[in-house]
Amino acid sequence: MRAYPPIKPENDPAGVLAKMVTETRYEDIPADVIETAKKAIFDTIAVILAGSSWEVSPQIAALLKEWGGKPESRVLIYGYKLPAPNAAFANGVMARAIDMGDVHELAGHVTEWNIPALLAALGIVGRPVTGKEFLTAYIVGAELSVRTVASYGGSSHSDSGMPGEFNGALCATASVSRLLGLTLDETWNALGISYSNHGLSETQKYAEGTQMARVQHGFAAETSIKAALLAQQGVTGPKGIYMGTPAGLFRHIQWDEVYPELLTENLGEKWLFADGLSLKPYPCCKFTHSYISATIELMQQQGINWQDIDRIHCIGSVGTHMVIEPQEAKWNPKTTGEALFSAPYIVATAAIKGSIFLEEFSLENILSRKTQQLMKKISFSMDPKISTQFDGFTIEMTLKNGDTYRHTNQYVLGHIKNPMSWSNVTDKFWKCSAHLAVPLLKTQLENVIKLCTNLDVVSDMSELVENLTP
Repeated sequence: MRAYPPIKPENDPAGVLAKMVTETRYEDIPADVIETAKKAIFDTIAVILAGSSWEVSPQIAALLKEWGGKPESRVLIYGYKLPAPNAAFANGVMARAIDMGDVHELAGHVTEWNIPALLAALGIVGRPVTGKEFLTAYIVGAELSVRTVASYGGSSHSDSGMPGEFNGALCATASVSRLLGLTLDETWNALGISYSNHGLSETQKYAEGTQMARVQHGFAAETSIKAALLAQQGVTGPKGIYMGTPAGLFRHIQWDEVYPELLTENLGEKWLFADGLSLKPYPCCKFTHSYISATIELMQQQGINWQDIDRIHCIGSVGTHMVIEPQEAKWNPKTTGEALFSAPYIVATAAIKGSIFLEEFSLENILSRKTQQLMKKISFSMDPKISTQFDGFTIEMTLKNGDTYRHTNQYVLGHIKNPMSWSNVTDKFWKCSAHLAVPLLKTQLENVIKLCTNLDVVSDMSELVENLTP
């Protein structure tokens, strides 16, 4: 465990990050970072379309409607207005519902934290918000989020409970604070309020296949708006979020791979969030994607029929333990939540179906005899030499006739070294639109595509929200 010199809360790196959030200008951001942000926002909106009908989203949307309240912001897809925090809650659940939002190599989920909150916050700004303002608010929150997780090695220490709601709420709070025009001190207080309200509870919800993996995004989005509004009213939060004495985040961490310098190093010059952001081609845990691609590619290249398979061995990074453990749940999923994070189920399904989308996570498919039989033929090992979290995994497939084939998928589609094109993301958008909870007109969906691809010239972002509601 590393030791740190005493740092007064008022000198905490959170203050430098809050300054970045409040003072960054759109003109300060490189064009390639803007392009990454536009694509990520469009991708998350695509995911929200399908997420609107998935698992607990309809129940939560209905419950929030029943609660009612001041009609400030629209719940996306469903269309009715609620208090901004409640609309953000519903939007947040939809954004994570199908587990198909972007993932950063060093920092886990990013855009599905702050975009649901930002879209709800549009209802309380009190003036038209331009696309450039929206992009800037998104980018500063995403950057704070990625630097936070990267600095404490969160993606490689998920067993500890990180990252989770703590990081996501900070991400959304930074973005909402910027959109609402909070001062530096108000923004810092809002971050402290958010920090105080969210715990570190990441791994257990996945291990048990619970729906909290989706619902936590609702809590983060809700908190971000409440924190910003409270800070505007003068409510204070702790300022020593990261290194302040006596109990900043780094003073609790029990491992050595901690790099607090990443919080502020080259801040405003180097945009870490854009350097490692991957978009997802499959609606399931990112730790399964390299396995999926390698399985499908190998079977297509060799013309293999799944019924001819004797056994499959999968070799992945150390982080893949979270999709193969605990063994009882991962080899015997009974619910959609369990299947989304079960590598044995997902590899077996990819081999049988040749694809992975929402239809493959129906209870009928999860409990099918052929899928369960093939799962018994699958084994896993973790190779510490695999340097990337999510890519470069290998499939070894042995057929009943004794032939053995091996295939490694170095970079799954969506990785920064194998990026999705606008055409790829548009295809994903249309695919997701088939699962809307409430139908939208084709012209509306076409307008959403135009607005997202030209986000930097949009004069009023409320037009996007209007086209995302009936």
